[in-house]
Amino acid sequence: MAIQFNSTIPSMEDFDENFTSLTTGTSSETTEAVGLHPYGVIVTIACLWILIAVLGIIGNLLVILSVVLSKSVRTMTNVLVVNLSVADLWTSLSLPWNAVALLSDGTWPLPSLIPCQVAAFMWHTGLGASLYNLALISVNRLVRITRPGLYSRLFTPFKMAIIVTLSWLLSFFVILFPIAIGIGSLGHDLRDDTCTDQDLHPKADEYNLIQTIGFFPVPMLTVIISYLIIYIHVRRHFKKRVYKKSNSSSRPFDASQASQSSVVSMPTSGSDVPAVLEKNKFSRQQLQITKNLFLTFCAFSLCISPYFISLFIPSSKKFALYGATILLCNSCINPIIYTANHPQFMKVLRPMIKCRWSEIPQPSKALQYLKNKLGQDG
Repeated sequence: MAIQFNSTIPSMEDFDENFTSLTTGTSSETTEAVGLHPYGVIVTIACLWILIAVLGIIGNLLVILSVVLSKSVRTMTNVLVVNLSVADLWTSLSLPWNAVALLSDGTWPLPSLIPCQVAAFMWHTGLGASLYNLALISVNRLVRITRPGLYSRLFTPFKMAIIVTLSWLLSFFVILFPIAIGIGSLGHDLRDDTCTDQDLHPKADEYNLIQTIGFFPVPMLTVIISYLIIYIHVRRHFKKRVYKKSNSSSRPFDASQASQSSVVSMPTSGSDVPAVLEKNKFSRQQLQITKNLFLTFCAFSLCISPYFISLFIPSSKKFALYGATILLCNSCINPIIYTANHPQFMKVLRPMIKCRWSEIPQPSKALQYLKNKLGQDG
């Protein structure tokens, strides 16, 4: 039920009652979420959120665990991939509390609002950290593909630790600093009946604007520009290769020149042949990794678009709940993408899912200890 405005001037008792309802999470008004949707739809959405939470927690824990069990995925790029999984796991852990709020019919069922406030904090910071990590991954891929000589100097373990820390600190700052100066609040949102930012706060619009500016323009532009440059660079590279091949095939055959060129192009020793082949294979693998991570960004964009489109269309409030559900699906999609298509993670995640520990490449000391322990127990 929408909030009605009266022409009469409210008394101080009315102000006290409204303030109490905002801070304690109770209200005499029916929430919009319950008014817009039948209770059966609310229950179905809540069950979907719990399912997404379970899949997101399990899937992202597997991605994080894969780095513990295998050395083959311990690369600088995968530091950001794992950090993205941590952000998705962080968001997934907030969903059960949001399901509780959605089913509460306008009142928070627990005596304390702290779980709902913590869930709201996790929801928003997880989304922000995901966006920053997607931007950082795109920059990482841009440097790796276009400036490989600069890559090893720019992405060192120490610098990666700073980058990962900054991605979270920026998210915390965007969410907490406005609240510290009195703009917005987190908790049980009475309008949508979820654990998010409170839309009935006097400065809720300013808080939403700060989040939008802090989370979206810079990361999204960074991702789009980075992958566009990568696409142009790779396209030019393959065009040059095709042009060189066409020119070499159109020239008349000269046995002496062919012999000389073959001598020049051949490695000086037999041990260099695997190195050349490995270099070509490595380049193809980097391109495949970049395609996979770009697919991750595309999945995120598809998940987030319906919800934010609904926010800008006043007549689509009823669709906002469905859009939010599609948005939350992103928390459990990335592990599926890695398992199906990532050239490094899929070799580790697939045996993990099947519990075939001996098939995991480059086992770590932790995995070796686990295998020895299981062998002794068996």
